[in-house]
Amino acid sequence: MFPHVHSHTSTSDTQIARQNQALKLHLEHLEKELVILRHGAAEISGGSVGSGAGTGEGKEDQVRKLHRKVLRLQEELTDKFRLEVQGTTSQLQMSKEIQDLFQKWQAARAESEASKAEVEGLRAREPAFVAQAAMATTDLEIVQGELGRARARLDAVEKERTRLRAQNEELIQRVVGEKSRNADEMNRMTELVEQMRVQLRAQGVQAGSQGGVNSQKADLAMSLQSPGRDGLPSRCYQQFKAHATDVNDVAYNENGAWLATAGGDGYVRVWEERTGRLKTTLHGADVMLGLDFRGDFVVGGSSDHTCKLWSLASERVHRTFVGHSGNVYAVKMVARDGRAILTGGADRTIRLWDVGRVNCKQILRSGSTCNGLDIGMDGHVPVSAHQDGGLRVWDLRAGNPSMIVRAFETQATSVQYGQNFTVLANSRDNVIKIVDTRTFETLHVLRHEDYRTFLNWSRACFSPSSAYVAAGSANGQFVIWDAVTGDVMSTLNADAMPSLSGSGGRMGIRNNSFSSSHDGGGSSSSSSASGVVESGRGITNCAWKGQQLATCTKGGDVCLWG
Repeated sequence: MFPHVHSHTSTSDTQIARQNQALKLHLEHLEKELVILRHGAAEISGGSVGSGAGTGEGKEDQVRKLHRKVLRLQEELTDKFRLEVQGTTSQLQMSKEIQDLFQKWQAARAESEASKAEVEGLRAREPAFVAQAAMATTDLEIVQGELGRARARLDAVEKERTRLRAQNEELIQRVVGEKSRNADEMNRMTELVEQMRVQLRAQGVQAGSQGGVNSQKADLAMSLQSPGRDGLPSRCYQQFKAHATDVNDVAYNENGAWLATAGGDGYVRVWEERTGRLKTTLHGADVMLGLDFRGDFVVGGSSDHTCKLWSLASERVHRTFVGHSGNVYAVKMVARDGRAILTGGADRTIRLWDVGRVNCKQILRSGSTCNGLDIGMDGHVPVSAHQDGGLRVWDLRAGNPSMIVRAFETQATSVQYGQNFTVLANSRDNVIKIVDTRTFETLHVLRHEDYRTFLNWSRACFSPSSAYVAAGSANGQFVIWDAVTGDVMSTLNADAMPSLSGSGGRMGIRNNSFSSSHDGGGSSSSSSASGVVESGRGITNCAWKGQQLATCTKGGDVCLWG
């Protein structure tokens, strides 16, 4: 369109130029005619002077006619000039308008080209836009599906919560009933004790406990005088190198056939208790600290702030629990619910984990580093030992400690539930205490001149029937106390036969030393009373299951006692 306008403009300029040229020629003709007329008029005027008056009037008429003709020609010339000026002005104005229109056309053409390029670009990107829209639609469908599944899971969780609440109420009723039955049983046992005392007095035999022992200790003594009382270990019948560095913890499975060890080398190893044969090596991380062993699973706490659950069937990590911000010193599987694990550590929290969902169900904030913990058979009342020297008994339903017992001046290193409503606690001040869980009064304070607690998480342990207490010392000695009287029953050493010292008038016996199987008969033994051993022989932890008792050392050794 605009190129034709430009061509038409050029043609109009040519026509105007031609018209202008014609006007100039016509103007020149008129000027020549005017000059001629003026010249004629001059001649007529000059002739009139010499011709006389007779012809004067006729000449005047001619002059007037010529004058009128000159005026007419001048008017026509003026009109021609005016038209020429108007035409030139119109031409200039038209040229300017045409120039403006041409510039506008050029701008519009450039804008049109840019729009065309943009349209082409959009057309080229149209498939990508369509693909993105399809992906967005797919993502929306996926999100909607996830939302539906999340709602379904939420409904399932709500139903599970309702079921667990009902189950919890049922368990509470069962616990209350169990406590009532236990109270009745204790009353019955008290009556039996009184009857036995009466019978002994009638036979002339001194009965009863030593002066100052309260009725709770008498109950404990009578319950431990049954035919099933644990036997005392007397020798180390199996010793082997379990880890290249420290062995920080040791744990039996339920039947005592297998033994797990936690090493400072980052491994957890499982051994056959009878032969000391290595069953498997489980890979952990950093330094492995606390252990528990139930069924086909081993759980361990680590210095990398995690807790790992291994399956012996696959010999691989089954679950990793992440949430602590410090070392995890204590781990415990909930006895009646293998789907839950308790952990405690340096971040001053105790966490309850759901094994199936690998999430933290509950966080108990203790305000002090947790060095050890245990949970009763009911799985609802954990007890923990802390750096501030306190023992805390927890109510999982409320999420708060139901009782805080300031048992020690320095930090408590371990705690374990025993039978007969007792707990056993160890401490860094080299003192072990047996505490009654009904009154939280201390029943016995256990000491020995050579006993030194080795680590902040070193554990003392009850025998299976809670008749004895065992703990390993930093000097390599292993001490066993009578849980009823508080007397030292024996001090053992992996490189020496035990020194037996009975309570209540028993005669002390000291046997000759012997070498463990690990040493092959070449290791020199030391007297259990000397208390001088290698630092690597310091006992870090112990475990007692059935008739088997195991200790582990700073040097990486494990000793099995019988």
